[in-house]
Amino acid sequence: MVVSSLVRRGLELASDMPKGPEVPSIHLSGWLAGLFVFSVLAFIFVIFSIEYTYGMVVATLAAVEETNPDIYVRVKTDFSPNKSEDPDEPEANTLRPQPITGSLRTTIKHLHARAGFWSRFRGFGAFTTYFVADAFLFSIQPLSMTNFVGQLVTRTIVGVALANLELTWVHIAISKPSSKRFYQRIPSFKSWLKFAPVVALGQGAVYAAFYIPLFIAGAAGALDDLAVDPNAKFPSAEVINRAATVIAIPSLLAVLVYIPMRAIIIRVAASMLPKEDEPIVPFDRSFGGKVVPATLGGSGRLSIKDAWATFDGPARIRYLKVIGKAYIMEFAAMIFFSLILGCQVHAGALTYGVRRSENTA
Repeated sequence: MVVSSLVRRGLELASDMPKGPEVPSIHLSGWLAGLFVFSVLAFIFVIFSIEYTYGMVVATLAAVEETNPDIYVRVKTDFSPNKSEDPDEPEANTLRPQPITGSLRTTIKHLHARAGFWSRFRGFGAFTTYFVADAFLFSIQPLSMTNFVGQLVTRTIVGVALANLELTWVHIAISKPSSKRFYQRIPSFKSWLKFAPVVALGQGAVYAAFYIPLFIAGAAGALDDLAVDPNAKFPSAEVINRAATVIAIPSLLAVLVYIPMRAIIIRVAASMLPKEDEPIVPFDRSFGGKVVPATLGGSGRLSIKDAWATFDGPARIRYLKVIGKAYIMEFAAMIFFSLILGCQVHAGALTYGVRRSENTA
């Protein structure tokens, strides 16, 4: 959820940068315009599907699944809710000797078998509510996009305010299907008090990695060189490179901080999973005895330190592999659709050029 907010912030920040003269418009007509719109919508859907399914849902499961659980779960390759398991079937009593999230394909099959086809979008209602609330709260704040310190504080406050929605999403993602609506699974205020400090640390660290370099660059006058010459038809290559660097370096730092902080937030949230919710992948609710129930005088959740300490090496590798594969798939999709859209724009430009020549003649 933080990554989607970072992308939106980066686009808004870029929109506030000085702009040069308008670039001549591209003319698309007829079926080519319809194909272009369809391609753009398909591009958005594919990127979102990859990010949500693998970058969020599967990564969340990888962050909590135990490497060596006491009981392994057999992964069914076919899903039929009305089909009873045959004890004489060769695979019926076969135990799987490796974690489910060790493979994207295995994880998706596991989710389909236990939560149906749309399990890859599980928690979508909570996510949509979080996204809309986040966008609304940010839109009503009066600070400029170039007020980097103010943006850092605002983003952290908004994240803390919506902590219970994020907690709800994690609980839905890591548990078996429930008959309750997502809003019925939103935890109490007491849970928010326990979880909010973790979100504050995570949000603060990620956005500090994004905004502090921008603040330093602005204080050093590095952003002043981004002004575009009003007499130039297009921004120079140097200006474009500097603008890309201004956004790219903070974004990279934020992602590097986000990856471990996201794992910590997920594991803390998982330790607060209600008793009536059954995990969809095997993991130790007590995290090696680190979680002490509130009835026994404990906090009832995993501490930030223990959330990382109990995250063993093989689990970290699985988690990083999932995120890495998701990024590779998104990059490949962007390259593919860039070629498709580029060809369509080029075809539209050629068609417009031919028609314009005919009209001139």
